[in-house]
Amino acid sequence: MHGVSGPRSTDDESGAYPTLDVAGGPFFFLSYAHPPKDERGVQVPDPWIGKLYHDLCEHVRHIAELPAGARAGFMDQELRPGNEWPDRLSRALATCRVFVPLYSRRYFKSEHCGKEWFAFNRRRLNLRAQSGIPVETIVPAVWIPLPAEMLPEAATSVQFSGSHFSELYAEHGFYGIIKVSRWREAYEEAVYLLAKEIVQAAEAAFAAESPAEPAEDAPYEMLPSAFGGEGKAGPGDKPIRVTVVAPSRDNLPAGRENSSYGKDIRAWNPYGQASVRPLADHAAELARSLSYTPEVGDLFRHEAGLVGREPWSGPEVLLIDPWATLLPEFHDILRQVDSMDNPWVQVLVVWNRQDQQMEREAERIMAGLNAALPRKLREGRAISALAVRGVPSLREFGMVLPPVIAEAGRHYLRRASSSLPGPHQPPPGQHLKGEAGR
Repeated sequence: MHGVSGPRSTDDESGAYPTLDVAGGPFFFLSYAHPPKDERGVQVPDPWIGKLYHDLCEHVRHIAELPAGARAGFMDQELRPGNEWPDRLSRALATCRVFVPLYSRRYFKSEHCGKEWFAFNRRRLNLRAQSGIPVETIVPAVWIPLPAEMLPEAATSVQFSGSHFSELYAEHGFYGIIKVSRWREAYEEAVYLLAKEIVQAAEAAFAAESPAEPAEDAPYEMLPSAFGGEGKAGPGDKPIRVTVVAPSRDNLPAGRENSSYGKDIRAWNPYGQASVRPLADHAAELARSLSYTPEVGDLFRHEAGLVGREPWSGPEVLLIDPWATLLPEFHDILRQVDSMDNPWVQVLVVWNRQDQQMEREAERIMAGLNAALPRKLREGRAISALAVRGVPSLREFGMVLPPVIAEAGRHYLRRASSSLPGPHQPPPGQHLKGEAGR
């Protein structure tokens, strides 16, 4: 196992350092937008981005005191064309310690960059759910400056100031200071400071006992993009409602254990062994990581919009605790929802396989679920069988929720663009921005 020297304790002059495990993966992953193809239609690597990457690697090796054989960084210029590159890219995203996005307008228009961002950010959010500690392992850098209002929702939660960098870097980014020879000192300072931030981010995660643990490789081609179409999915552009369908601790079906519930319905935490956060909060963060702007509420708060008493205002995902369907007040509303033609409302059933009571009483719970939502469950199998059968773990929840959100969004767009009259026709001008590509 490779180790990385951490910061020396001021009380320890013995030379003993805490070690930071790099798990065989790269220390950092450089995510950048490819330049346009040349007049022959050939993708030519950008040598200046290559120089920045290699200079960063050199500084990270020294600052982190990487042992022989440990990989300082990864960028996709290392990959050769062929069938194996998606697997190698996915593996690097699953094992790197820090993610370094190279900001530019082109970056946030890139489908590939959006996939890379989402893959790493899902690991980061799972870690936060497991530990409750919001350690930042995304360290942005600026290639070409862009206005803050152009950042998509996915990027707004990432800490980024750059106030300790030079004014030249803030005004021109790495592209400007690397190309102008008289600004060489500004470039060298900025590379060093960025490398220092990368190492400090990894060490902070390690000190909090919450490193971004290696994740199971997700097929690259199946990853959604974190950015919402032409780099213009800012806050509010892509609304999504997340509705919690779960009881509170004071209103449970007879005999149900209360360890997964709180006094508030939104406190429901079905993956308690793996998470210290309510599932609704985790789902909202995942939605933001796809550049949606979530509104979270419970079934009773969102009832009027779900059953048609209020105009519908956007796509919606119901996070369903199957136990809730055994309570008449939940069952009756869900039956109404199920009877309506509202495919922009999708369901995701949560079924923790580690919950022994759910396993013992599976037949009774499934009967209640099937009685409350027969149509939604049948239609949902075509999108994600796991979503309607029951998502068994927090890790799989992070893989299932994005396509369910995307399906709700597609139906919303389809209905919003339709000229057919109907009680659920959206207000004029209301829309969602679509998806995009690198």
